[in-house]
Amino acid sequence: MIRAIVNGDDFGKSAGITRAITECFERRILTGTTLMVNMPYADEAVKVAREYGFEEAVGLHLNLTSGVPLTKEIRKFKRFCKKNGYFNAEFEQHTSSRLVISGEESEALRIEIEAQIKKYLDYGLSARHLDSHHHVHTDRSVMKVLMPLLKKYDIRSVRLSRNLFKKINPMKKVYKDIFNRNLRKNIPVTTDYFGSYADLKAAADSIEPGGLVEIMLHPMYDENNVLTDSGKVPIEDVENLLESLKAERQAYYLL
Repeated sequence: MIRAIVNGDDFGKSAGITRAITECFERRILTGTTLMVNMPYADEAVKVAREYGFEEAVGLHLNLTSGVPLTKEIRKFKRFCKKNGYFNAEFEQHTSSRLVISGEESEALRIEIEAQIKKYLDYGLSARHLDSHHHVHTDRSVMKVLMPLLKKYDIRSVRLSRNLFKKINPMKKVYKDIFNRNLRKNIPVTTDYFGSYADLKAAADSIEPGGLVEIMLHPMYDENNVLTDSGKVPIEDVENLLESLKAERQAYYLL
């Protein structure tokens, strides 16, 4: 038996994704979701979470790569934004900037991250859990800015860097191990493992009995209006895998 936190990423990104995540809660597949506060459907998503009774399971999906930033300062830097002010994900595509950015860029990043945390808290959401779009919180240049803010705003739980896998580049594994070790020293609640549905399917035998694993899903409807993970895997396959593993469902806010 394993213990599983099952999270639906990208809540509020679009009407369709918001609806798909809500259906997953209705079917008791998800134990949590994380909200993209800078996206157009964020307000609607919070209303839906309250209407369907899962608002206490809504964390923050820090977003530095998609949509429009909440603040103006970060829009000045082409490493982060296009000329039209939208995020461009440029920094995330280069190992160098994922590790090191300038002092001015770090300050702009701090202002944007703090604005997203404040907006999340202003909604009155209580989970105080954080993960991120494209896993940007695991980048060294982001985490250096983020860590003091996690403590300032009493963020209680944070997603690990992916460590549920069969094979990985040795250098990446070293970085992930260091990141996860430092995260556990500073954040009250983390899991033992983190990965996708595909990771769980391939590497479930590496999870120690009773281990706590977070499974990341991206609920959405495909072109035939079938509820899927990432537009590819029917959600029934996810349900069947969790049942076959006798996964005991957990939620971050209950840990």
